[in-house]
Amino acid sequence: MTSPTVPPVASPGPAAGGLARDDTLRLLDSQTRVLELIAGGAPLDDVLSSVVTALEGLLDSARCSILLLDSGTGTLRHGAAPSLPAQYVAAIDGLGIGPDAGSCGTAAHLGRPVVAEDVLTDPRWLRYREAARPHGLRSCWSTPIRARSGIVGTFAVYTGHPHRPTAREELLVERLTHLASVAIDHAGLFGALAESEERFRHAFEDNAVGMALTDLDGRFVKVNAALARMLGRSESALLGTALADVVAPVPSGDCGPPAAVAGIVAAATQESAHLEALARRPDGTVLRLAVTASAVRAADGAPR
Repeated sequence: MTSPTVPPVASPGPAAGGLARDDTLRLLDSQTRVLELIAGGAPLDDVLSSVVTALEGLLDSARCSILLLDSGTGTLRHGAAPSLPAQYVAAIDGLGIGPDAGSCGTAAHLGRPVVAEDVLTDPRWLRYREAARPHGLRSCWSTPIRARSGIVGTFAVYTGHPHRPTAREELLVERLTHLASVAIDHAGLFGALAESEERFRHAFEDNAVGMALTDLDGRFVKVNAALARMLGRSESALLGTALADVVAPVPSGDCGPPAAVAGIVAAATQESAHLEALARRPDGTVLRLAVTASAVRAADGAPR
């Protein structure tokens, strides 16, 4: 899988992209740390916690959280909130999406940032203000997190007093929201790849049909249990064994078995090959097999 990339933060100068030099340097440092976590395969919650902590370090007395869209329920679930009280985190876990669903649910509904300057008086917080009150949360603004698939979550900033974000704060949130989207996108792609590999593994290992992978020299690199039973050998004994030592195509003309087996591999690199073959088991019995061979290809289409 390719490494995740994000647009570079502008080179630090007296002010870069509307941000002071110190902000820019700290953003660069945060971006580097997060990308290192992603590249190292860190769990998504650890990566998102790093993003949240980075924003909290840039905003005075702010507490932040990331909620993730649960596409199955259509709700927002806890993603990361290292500085928010556990009781409040639990209260908003599973937050609905709609026009009056606090700042986060409304932002996900509208697809744009939503600012509640005072959550105790904002009508969109009517159902949630009592959850916020005991913890001294007075303002909250939330920004949708967009990935390739659309809105995948929200990034919220809370303060302990009525407050409206400044231009600097909005820009910092924008930059780190994008970094969160990169992390979520990467986790989604990695998860889809892992799921695909797991499905292949089960389809290969649990298949009742004998299956094998060989290298381009015709040596077994992977076999399933069904093929091992069929050939009367253990899976480990077959690994590294030449296909020609186990299976011989039914002879045709002057083509001897080893040459014919080499022909199977060569033909499979061009297109699927279908033939009948003979396999001699260790006990001396001979099986007649119907063999289909095709190439495993790299992204550029070359056999591998």
